[in-house]
Amino acid sequence: MTLRAERVCYAYGTAPVLADCSLTLRPGELVFLLGVNGAGKSTLLKLLAGVLDVQQGAVYCGDEALHRMPPRQRARCAAYLPQFTPAVGMTVEEYVLLGAVPYLSFGAVPGRGWRARVAAVLSEMELSALAGCGMGEISGGERQRAALAQVLLTQAPFLLLDEPTAHLDVRRQHEFLQRLRGLSAQQGKGILVSVHDPNLALRYAERVAVLSEGGLQEVACAPTMGPELETRLRRSYGAALRYTTGELFDWIEERG
Repeated sequence: MTLRAERVCYAYGTAPVLADCSLTLRPGELVFLLGVNGAGKSTLLKLLAGVLDVQQGAVYCGDEALHRMPPRQRARCAAYLPQFTPAVGMTVEEYVLLGAVPYLSFGAVPGRGWRARVAAVLSEMELSALAGCGMGEISGGERQRAALAQVLLTQAPFLLLDEPTAHLDVRRQHEFLQRLRGLSAQQGKGILVSVHDPNLALRYAERVAVLSEGGLQEVACAPTMGPELETRLRRSYGAALRYTTGELFDWIEERG
């Protein structure tokens, strides 16, 4: 089974954001999505998750069009983590438990089995000690980890994560991405994650998709990924973004 967007287009009013974009996410893949602010990364993730309805084209989970699925079925196919996790008025445990909703009938209360799964996910995310804390009492980075725990509880085969490392310190960024790599390799999750730092993509991605001027281009993981990715990114960022001899991206401006 794959999750795929086929020639999707989307505009906000008269302002086009995505034009004829196609992307396939396969089980066991960790794919990074790059692009400048406003390039349409969040929009593409929301379309793939069914949070937004496509205006042209289609999104498929397996052979079934996403827009024809009931909401709970969509949630069991692809789980979406937004950029910002709100400080909602509930405990960390209660917030993570919301990941059970796609499997419950209306008004049903999660039983012991679901609470045991929550405990396991909290342990995996190193959040057990914060289970009883309010979401407003923990840091932004801890809330982001709680949001990932909620996403994992859905057991969805595809994870769509919008800038999940934005509120994490350097150590937590790498721990988070290592955890994602483990989820793709060991559990077969297909993961699409948007970031701004191309160096993180170089280190962790199997493929990179670059959004620019409404279009999408892909770069495969290979010894030539760095130079090829530089070519794609410099169209948006300009000549100051360079892939250096140290095999890292840097921002190097010419001195006048």
